[in-house]
Formats: sequence, structure tokens, C-alpha cells
Amino acid sequence: MSTAYLVLTALGPDRPGLVAELTQFLTSRGANVEESRMAILGAEFGMLVLVSAPDDDVLTAIEADLAAVQKKSGLTIHPRRTRSPHDYRRARVVPCSIVVEALDQPGIVHNVTAAVHALGINIVSLETTAFNAPFTGGILFMLEARVDVPEGRTVAQLRKTLAELADKEGLDVEVRSLASASG
Repeated sequence: MSTAYLVLTALGPDRPGLVAELTQFLTSRGANVEESRMAILGAEFGMLVLVSAPDDDVLTAIEADLAAVQKKSGLTIHPRRTRSPHDYRRARVVPCSIVVEALDQPGIVHNVTAAVHALGINIVSLETTAFNAPFTGGILFMLEARVDVPEGRTVAQLRKTLAELADKEGLDVEVRSLASASG
């Protein structure tokens, strides 16, 4: 028997208890939440969950029972089988974080992600938010991303590219390597 993996995406009207309901549904069937991202966007609650199970039979049972949890929770849930994250991300990479702050303006997400893509760097996670600035009331924008810099590219190249974009677009950008000092 080998571990099987499933990604669930879920979206529905926000209310307290949704995470507890979905995780109870999964754990009661012998599955485990490996990774997740969850957020309220507008009045909707969205979840992206990587689920592991001891074998495919457990995942098949979860897929067969999804209609019941959807009806109870009000969530629309879509399953998708996937590979082990440990097998998928075997390449040697340098993990980095990118933080971008600026006055809110259209195109920031596209400009940053296009610059990262042009270097052949993979975005592992990305989160954005906009909020009122203290005192001025202007809208500030923040982007936080985690990227994997592959062999053949350097963190210095990423920093240089994003510094050029920052100068052009009026952004504050910080790129930080997350690699340990030992490796």
C-alpha cells in the first residue's frame, strides 16, 4: 500500500464551523490534511486542501460521500487526484519569499508574476491584500509570495529583476532566501 493524495477545492457562503465540518468528514474516513489554504473573499469562504490517505480506497470513499458533506455545509467541493508533493518537488531549488508593498494600483500582481515567470521561477504560493493606510486613508497593497528558484537561476537575478520593476512601478520589494545556512 502506498499513500494516495487528493486535492479538494471548496467554495461557499462563509459561516463559523466550515473548517471543522470538512476536516471531521475527512478524518472520520481515515484521511489526513497535509496542507491547506483558506480565506474569506467577499462573503465567500474558499478552501484548497491537500488530503492524504493510506490507499486509493479511502479516497474513493471520500469522493463517493462528497454529496452529503456538500449538502450539509453548503460548500461546492471539487476533488482532484494528485501525486505526492514529495515526489513532485524533488528538484534542487532555493526557496525564497517575496514581499511587495505599494499604493494600490492596477497591474501589480500581473507585473510581479510576469517578471518571476520570465526568469523561469515557480510560484509556490501567493497572497494579496489591500487595506486602508494609517492616517492618510489611501489604499495600500501587499503581495506575499513563496517561490522556488531553480538550478540555473540565482536569488541575485530575482532580486535584480524585481528591483528594476520596483523602480519602474513605484513598489517596495523585498526578496529573502529561505534556504538554511547549512544547505
